[in-house]
Amino acid sequence: MLPRHQKILKLLAGKENVSVTELSSLLGVSEVTIRTDLNSLAKQGKVDRLHGGAHLVEERVRQEYSFQTRKSLNSQIKHKIGELASRYVNSSDSVLFDSSTTVLALAHAIRNRDELKDVTVIPTGIWTAIELMGCNNVNVLLPGGYLRHTSGSITGLSNSNFFSELLIQKAFLGAWGISFENGLTDTHLLEIELKKFIVSRAKEVFVLVDGSKFNQTGLSSYADINQISKVITDSTAPLNEIEKLRSDNIEVLIAT
Repeated sequence: MLPRHQKILKLLAGKENVSVTELSSLLGVSEVTIRTDLNSLAKQGKVDRLHGGAHLVEERVRQEYSFQTRKSLNSQIKHKIGELASRYVNSSDSVLFDSSTTVLALAHAIRNRDELKDVTVIPTGIWTAIELMGCNNVNVLLPGGYLRHTSGSITGLSNSNFFSELLIQKAFLGAWGISFENGLTDTHLLEIELKKFIVSRAKEVFVLVDGSKFNQTGLSSYADINQISKVITDSTAPLNEIEKLRSDNIEVLIAT
């Protein structure tokens, strides 16, 4: 399957349906290309075509693609990024992990850090919380809110009250896109608002993104570039974008 087809399925997994125009804008290709992609996915039985757009064939499939498709995209690279990011979690830290699949790879790597003691992890995704179950060296503190069945993230107004009482030393966040001009962007408004609040509260903000996320732009920004402490990515990230970040005194770490 083409990487762009996987991204289309990921977007469809998070919504009831998505228009051709919206997909064209988010993926940076023409509407003609998007229509061709949707027709191909429809022939494979993965989507149903609608007037001006498409949706996944059924609710169960949408839920499955929401998590599994995101998790499988660049999985080896995400594993390496997660391993590198895990070095920045120390004993007695209070850290926040968002619901992105790259940060899920970080949670998986934490399981192998037997030397860590008394780490408190606040996950905003149910899959990340499940990944950390049974970790005796990690205390998992779950926020309240609504569980998004398509992504497993926990969002809602009650989150703000929950996080306002906490001192978050480090926040590890993914993004739909990262660019020097637009900062960190995402596609779901409730998650964007939650991440804005988290960024304003965290002492350090670690951004975990693979190279494909550079120069992509989601629906709205949740952080400016100058709010980032470190970017952890891989060798496919464009060199010119890395240089821009470093010139702005943002540390960029490359997982190899």
